[in-house]
Amino acid sequence: MVSINCITYNHEKYLADAIESFLMQKTDFNFEILIHDDASTDRTPEIIKEYQEKYPDIVKPIYQKENQYSKGIKMILEFNNKRAKGKYIAVCEGDDYWTDPYKLQKQIDFMESHEDCTLCFHNAEVVKTNGEKIGKLHVPWSVHNGRYYYGKNTIYEAGEMALLDFIPTASLVYPKHLMNNPPDWYMSSIVGDAPLRLILTSYGYAYFIDEVMSAYRSDVKGSSTDRAKIENKDVSKQICRLRRHIDIIDNFDKYTKYKYSNQLDKAKIVWEVRILVLEKKTKELKKQRYKEYYDELCKKGKIALYARCYFPNIYQQLANIKSYFKKSLYNFKKSRSSPYNGVKRK
Repeated sequence: MVSINCITYNHEKYLADAIESFLMQKTDFNFEILIHDDASTDRTPEIIKEYQEKYPDIVKPIYQKENQYSKGIKMILEFNNKRAKGKYIAVCEGDDYWTDPYKLQKQIDFMESHEDCTLCFHNAEVVKTNGEKIGKLHVPWSVHNGRYYYGKNTIYEAGEMALLDFIPTASLVYPKHLMNNPPDWYMSSIVGDAPLRLILTSYGYAYFIDEVMSAYRSDVKGSSTDRAKIENKDVSKQICRLRRHIDIIDNFDKYTKYKYSNQLDKAKIVWEVRILVLEKKTKELKKQRYKEYYDELCKKGKIALYARCYFPNIYQQLANIKSYFKKSLYNFKKSRSSPYNGVKRK
């Protein structure tokens, strides 16, 4: 019924957590675990082999001799999707993990009874590499897309998914056949998960289960988040990366024959504002195109925007301090509450 698609590279510290979270799933259907190792240089291949020997009918690996990511190959589709035997694909990269043993059952039950649902996802908790909880949920990721999170199970169409933006990759479940022949622009996109969720949703709708059923490690070395942080030190590279995210929206707009243009254009504004800030063109923010976005910022938000533009080092230091105190407050509150690890339970 389900093929679990796991891409991994130098995840020796985390991969066992991911695989164990797959194996703990309680389902009334069979599933397989497809692991693609992208020529790891640490003990990741050895860990995979240990599980392959223990669960030969479930764990099915591919070991690359040359790194495929560096060649721009979308490994989720190129290597795992093509060999998957499942009706559905469930995604979880090797540095993340699932936290609810009934995660797959809940998602498949919904999709099997709602054929128009072409993507199912859920919330996740953000944790550090050592598993320490930061006190942040993945959805909503930022204040800009917070208005599209309603605190309950929700149906989203493709345009709304673009506005919701960041969702946990480790939460995605979708019908395999929908990505058997992806468009060319998908294969050349800067990332794979963003266009994937847009394309899938355009075939029907996405269903969001407002339960925390996975964990996202936010500071893994070599991850997309980590690479972005490195690029942020070079303004020109950062701008280039942001423009390529806008390219995803433009390509999807054309792909869907401009069906969601109004919402997609609004989604682009967030990326455009970040570029203007990096280019120190703050006067542009008062133009009509950005008026709604700018006016909705509170006084504190506007100060932060200008600080980020003209005093980036100070802004980052203050952001780090704020994050530290938020985490400390979260851990304090958690120590005084019941031990359910922040997971919603019905």
